[in-house]
Amino acid sequence: MNRESSTAIYFISVASTLSGIHQQTIRSYEEKGLIKPYRTGGGTRRYSQSDIDKLIQIQDLSQRGINLDGIKIIYEMRDKIEELQETIVLLQDELSQEKIQYSRNEKDIHQSYKNEIVKKTDKSIKKNI
Repeated sequence: MNRESSTAIYFISVASTLSGIHQQTIRSYEEKGLIKPYRTGGGTRRYSQSDIDKLIQIQDLSQRGINLDGIKIIYEMRDKIEELQETIVLLQDELSQEKIQYSRNEKDIHQSYKNEIVKKTDKSIKKNI
């Protein structure tokens, strides 16, 4: 049993009661692509607590005058923002690792200079003259 199926425990009737939204309205939200409940092998819808929270948010936005297409765009944009934020974090981590590696490489290069440079003392310079 995967994680999604184990957290999706509510039937549509329970989701309707918990969210205060009629079952047919929940189905219309699904048809619009606003919510995607887990489906059992037999096709029964199962809702998680996060699905119910999203249903309540959708209903709230709808009551504020935003149509379902607008709500769908809001959720798509929110998902894209989250995806971009994750990408930013990954790139920041990668940049930090590159900076660390750059510093190590720079240190190694400077360390190699010490092996190549031979200091001459004043006595050895006068001797060669």
